[in-house]
Amino acid sequence: MARSAGKVGLLQKLAQPFVNTWEFLQDVHHELERVVWPSHEDTWSFTVIVLITIIIVGAWVGVLDWIFAHIMGTLMNF
Repeated sequence: MARSAGKVGLLQKLAQPFVNTWEFLQDVHHELERVVWPSHEDTWSFTVIVLITIIIVGAWVGVLDWIFAHIMGTLMNF
């Protein structure tokens, strides 16, 4: 009797990672059902905002790089 109980315990231990994974995937599925996805218009608006922001920040960094390179070039000539 003790042997069969040991086998059941071993099988439960071997199956536990798969049970945990299955429960995790079920939880993920339930959470994804609750997500409120943005509309097509919202997605385009956010994309445009991000692109404009990238262009502005890129230009700002480019200007600063040009200024500092000019300053360093001037200082190296002294």
